[in-house]
Amino acid sequence: MKRLLLLIALFVSLAVSTLSLVGADLPVVRQPNDPATSAADRAALAAAWTAVEGILNAGYPLSRLQMSKLGWSDGDFVQFTAGTLQFAGYTVLLASGSWAAGTMRTWILVGVPLSNGLGYIPVEAAPSALTSNVAIGQIAWQGGVSGTSFDSRYLSFTQAVAVAPNLPPAVTLSIAERYVVADAPATLMVAGSDPDGAILAYLWTFSDGTKIAGTQPVLWYTFREVGDATVTLTAIDTRGARTTQSVVAEVLAVKPDCGCNH
Repeated sequence: MKRLLLLIALFVSLAVSTLSLVGADLPVVRQPNDPATSAADRAALAAAWTAVEGILNAGYPLSRLQMSKLGWSDGDFVQFTAGTLQFAGYTVLLASGSWAAGTMRTWILVGVPLSNGLGYIPVEAAPSALTSNVAIGQIAWQGGVSGTSFDSRYLSFTQAVAVAPNLPPAVTLSIAERYVVADAPATLMVAGSDPDGAILAYLWTFSDGTKIAGTQPVLWYTFREVGDATVTLTAIDTRGARTTQSVVAEVLAVKPDCGCNH
């Protein structure tokens, strides 16, 4: 039954991903400073603008350059950014259009509830190839001040495609050792997989403030303080969905005597 439900979910996912809007059905993207936009709608767009920027610049563990080493195409970046925004609760469309002769581009339209329906914020995925870049996209704006207006190239397109649903990773976090001792390495392990894709990265957060990002489901960590320590693991898949698990480690000063010699 579980396998059947998974197959149904995948079928629905593929079906939704092929739904596209063309011609008169295409959404209309208006400038936030359009005189016809009410003050309340401008405030809603401004709040969504700030929230979306926060998601795009949340400090993701793999830069565009590192992802390229994994064989990612521009399409993969768009899917990851779109999926991340969708997982955050936004209605997302993938817009495509031609900017130059024979050159097609794809970007993201993020839906914002307004008084007369959805307004849209255009987003360019993974804007930088720099190693230090930890953003997964940027709002396509122009003007001397961020938020003045959208880049006009992103306001017209020939097709808008719904983003397919994406199931988050199914994982379990555990500690391999029976006893965790201060100043001795402990083995943290993640078991599980992504039901409709692959896990891209693991984000580890410790109650002492340490944060570690990696691509492997195993981490060796040395706890320095005696007492309870919380480990939080977030697994992110290749289309932006995530699952968070936590475990509490009881860190001891010394390993208990097992009584094996008695």
